[in-house]
Amino acid sequence: MRWLRDVPIADPVDRRNAPVLQLVMLVILGTAPPIWAYRFTLLKDVPWREDETLGFALSMGFYALAGFSLYLVRTGRFQWAVRQLMVVTAMLMLVSHSSVGFTGNRFEHPLLTVWIVTTGLMIGRTAVWTMCLAVLGAFALGVRVDVMAGEPASGMVTDGIISGLMFVLITAVVDRAATALRESLAAEKLRSDQLVVSNEQLEAEIRERERVMDQLVHARKMEVVGRLSSGLAHDFNHLLGLVQGYAGKGLQSAEPAAMREALQGVDGASRRAAAVATRLLDFGRADARSLETIDVATAVNDLRPVLRQLLSPDIAIDIEGPLVPVHIRFDPAQFELMVLNIAANAGDAMREGGHFSISVTASDGHARIRFSDTGIGMSEPVRRQVLEPFFTTKARGEGTGLGLALVSSMVGDAGGRIDVSSAPGEGTDLVIRIPAIAPDTPTRARRQLAGSAG
Repeated sequence: MRWLRDVPIADPVDRRNAPVLQLVMLVILGTAPPIWAYRFTLLKDVPWREDETLGFALSMGFYALAGFSLYLVRTGRFQWAVRQLMVVTAMLMLVSHSSVGFTGNRFEHPLLTVWIVTTGLMIGRTAVWTMCLAVLGAFALGVRVDVMAGEPASGMVTDGIISGLMFVLITAVVDRAATALRESLAAEKLRSDQLVVSNEQLEAEIRERERVMDQLVHARKMEVVGRLSSGLAHDFNHLLGLVQGYAGKGLQSAEPAAMREALQGVDGASRRAAAVATRLLDFGRADARSLETIDVATAVNDLRPVLRQLLSPDIAIDIEGPLVPVHIRFDPAQFELMVLNIAANAGDAMREGGHFSISVTASDGHARIRFSDTGIGMSEPVRRQVLEPFFTTKARGEGTGLGLALVSSMVGDAGGRIDVSSAPGEGTDLVIRIPAIAPDTPTRARRQLAGSAG
């Protein structure tokens, strides 16, 4: 069957019908010779009629036509093959019956059903009824020839009418089945076209959502960068003071060793200032998202200096982690933004100072990141809505309500979830669970984290 389907036909309906037409051609090529062989062998005692010679010649011509039509289908010319086959079939049928008569063509009548079916399925409604009229016309011509040859008129007319009614019934069934099939194919094509349109719309919506998401992420980054500015200003003033102090010390000293020590101090302070500026610029860039394998605890611990700049000096920061790596698939910049968003919200809840802690553990194939603060907490209605976009309890102009909504979206895209527990006056616990994976490449050993804790 695969050989029958392997044809270079562009039209999908014709390509679907091609195997059937080829089977019909193969049936003709395989049955026409045996029919006549039956006549020549088993019916050899029946006297050969002169009109059977023409019938045999027409049958062999049609046999050759079937072979040529099979060749046309195999070379991709389906409609040419089926239409010329039906036209030639109708012409040969009329010629054969007008020459040989109705009785002389009885051996060919079973094949006429094949042409009715083929025409209805592969060309159309008009064609199948045209072929039916050709069959009825051929029967009428054949009956006339037989009656003129001396056959009983009543018997021949009765045979012709009965055979004609049978073919009308066959044609009606084929027409109804072919119409239903075409309607089904049309409906299927319509659904397919609608699915294509829906798929394109969905892809466009996904691209738009990603674009809006990127814009929101960048906007939130800028908001966090703004909040970092006060801490950065303090750090830069401190570093500039160190630079000025070392520079003054060097200017006042004539000793080479003292001047070298002062220059080394200036170099160290300037490097620290450059590192702070570079980290801020890297965080503020609107880069496209890039998923990477990151070690959660190491990534959180690396944010300790930024968290110190973001939160008030009255807020103590505690970062804990396991002694073994816990890896997730996440965008590093978005991971930083996620942590800083949560820390910023915690800072807003602890205006009078407090304690903010982050712990990272591995649990049931997930990285579990817990953020805890000792702030004012939330009521139950606020807790239920805290992850919704644009929901905020802050005054107008002080918050967008996008911070935790973006965090929720990022975690959801990574296949994780967020649980929030809080009560008024009892602080807030926010637990993020993200599926853990095996690391792609070695990362820094967790000994760094353990060492920093010591």
